[in-house]
Amino acid sequence: MSKIREQLIQHEGQLPPGTPDTDHWIVYTQKKTEAPFKWAGSLNAPDTELAVQFAGEHYGLDEVCTSILTHHGSFAHDGPCGIEPLQPGDAVGDDGSSWCAFGLPRRGGNLTLVGTVNAPDVDTAIARATCQYANGKFVQFRVVPEEKIVISDGKGSLIWRLHDMTYKFARGYSKDVREKWTRIRDEEKYEDYRKEDIHKHF
Repeated sequence: MSKIREQLIQHEGQLPPGTPDTDHWIVYTQKKTEAPFKWAGSLNAPDTELAVQFAGEHYGLDEVCTSILTHHGSFAHDGPCGIEPLQPGDAVGDDGSSWCAFGLPRRGGNLTLVGTVNAPDVDTAIARATCQYANGKFVQFRVVPEEKIVISDGKGSLIWRLHDMTYKFARGYSKDVREKWTRIRDEEKYEDYRKEDIHKHF
């Protein structure tokens, strides 16, 4: 055994408590002021504060956005998903607490925040959201208690990607390369180079 492996780590006193288990959080982003929040993805975090921080650091750097909305995964309640767009129905009422309603425009699409409804329970909230916001454009609705939602606009933290980072994507990289080449060559020469380069490598 090497001398390094023979060295034993000595601990004084009790070991510090372990890191708390992480929970599942759902994230929506708002790309422009006044634009609706749209589903962006999810992440794991041990508490609300870190969930907001992680959401900003990850999704704020992944795409241009002005605000981020997040909530614990357990607070999301989804209604039935139809093959055809849902019809409004007749579930009306204004009693109960406030719920945020998210509409799914199509299977495989992104949930979008469409508004709020008041309801005493989950099933009623879904029914009232369908009644109020089903306009032939949504196949499913999700409701989340408004009090369980956290919104951050990033003020005080340099986490929002407000500068151009399209070079990270294939389309952006191609655009940047073209701009660099056309500074010293004209478009015709660049196109000849590009075609020859593609032919050699593909």
